[in-house]
Amino acid sequence: MPKNNLINNLLYFFFLGFLLTAVAAFRAYSSIAIGLIVVTSFIYNKTTTGAWFNKSLCNLYMFFCSLFFLLQIIPIAYTDNIAQSWRHIEVKSALLFIPLCFFSCRYLNKDRFHALMKPYVFMLVIILTWCLGISFIKYHYHQAPVYIFFYHELLLDLGHHAIQFSILVYAGLIFLLQEITLGRYVVNKAIHFSLLAFLIGALFLLSSKLVICFMLCSLVYYAIIEGRKNVKTRWAITAVAVAGITISSLILFTKNPISYRFNDIMHSNMHVMEQKKFEPRFYFNGVAFRLLQWRFVKEITQEHRAWVMGVTPAHAQLLLNQKYVEANMYAGRPGTPDHGYQDFNTHNEWLESFLQTGIIGLLTFFGICFSMIAMAIQQKSRTLWAIVLLVLAYSFQEAVFETQYGLVVFLFLPLFFYFGEKSAEKQ
Repeated sequence: MPKNNLINNLLYFFFLGFLLTAVAAFRAYSSIAIGLIVVTSFIYNKTTTGAWFNKSLCNLYMFFCSLFFLLQIIPIAYTDNIAQSWRHIEVKSALLFIPLCFFSCRYLNKDRFHALMKPYVFMLVIILTWCLGISFIKYHYHQAPVYIFFYHELLLDLGHHAIQFSILVYAGLIFLLQEITLGRYVVNKAIHFSLLAFLIGALFLLSSKLVICFMLCSLVYYAIIEGRKNVKTRWAITAVAVAGITISSLILFTKNPISYRFNDIMHSNMHVMEQKKFEPRFYFNGVAFRLLQWRFVKEITQEHRAWVMGVTPAHAQLLLNQKYVEANMYAGRPGTPDHGYQDFNTHNEWLESFLQTGIIGLLTFFGICFSMIAMAIQQKSRTLWAIVLLVLAYSFQEAVFETQYGLVVFLFLPLFFYFGEKSAEKQ
């Protein structure tokens, strides 16, 4: 029994350490924490079941993640860029290790999930407060523009990607909303709603169009279900929902850094799909740039006859860079950190998978997504559905498997919320 308690405490400490270091962008420590969770999980399973390997390791999700990782290894046999191939293998090893954190033992359940999410939410608030403090110092004492409080600039000193960090914040937000429906509060009602308001405000400052849309839908959805359940608070909830929508409308339909990001979509030039050459100063917004990627990926796969196996992970970016040069797109300034569009990936995991590993890789990635949806259907959890739909939508606007924290938000968060809905008896 003391040995089991020690392993339980270690797993809790390692999971908590991973969550906190992921929020604080301590990448090396996050990787170490994942390794420690995997090793300790196998030991936990051995002490509780007598076997090293848990039966739940045999599932479609693990199969497709392992297959996708295998597709990163196979090109080493015939590529001429071994160093770049190993870099992809190193980053995408998370496809094996993150699922192993959850499927290799039956540790995580509702109670432990709840115990982990409380400090996670407070860590989000602490980190965001620190970022706001740094931005205020820059604005007040160094005459930085007001944009220092928004989007990537807000997280500049932290080193996080604004959209990926927004998804981490949304995970905390959806947890707080779900707790309200269960009649539970972090510390007390006042602190709980203060945390909720702070995270809502933070998501507006982070200015991710996708996450803001999910946040507004979540607020309306939870207001409706809570209003139906509790007649006494229906008018209060309706007032809060109307106030939230009104404030959001004022933010989105007036001139400010947040509305600028939404309005930018409306000025998309759809002719970029046909245009062969551009002036270096030509501005591509998010939609136009992603449309152009569809054309580039099609041209590359046709030129190299790489429909089945792709052009390999090591060569995909090099070939994209060649396309940027051929199209005369802005290439930065030599001798400076400004490289323009060079080294920009496809910003779409479906396209990136197809470009790197062909139809086989695309179907494998579809298998991962299908397995994720199957888990959400099986669990019937509001919070899990919200996270799964968000990361799936995000995969259409970012190549999520190309960065460490892209893999974290796409793999770790859905599994964390999936196992966090399980009771100890069901496990």
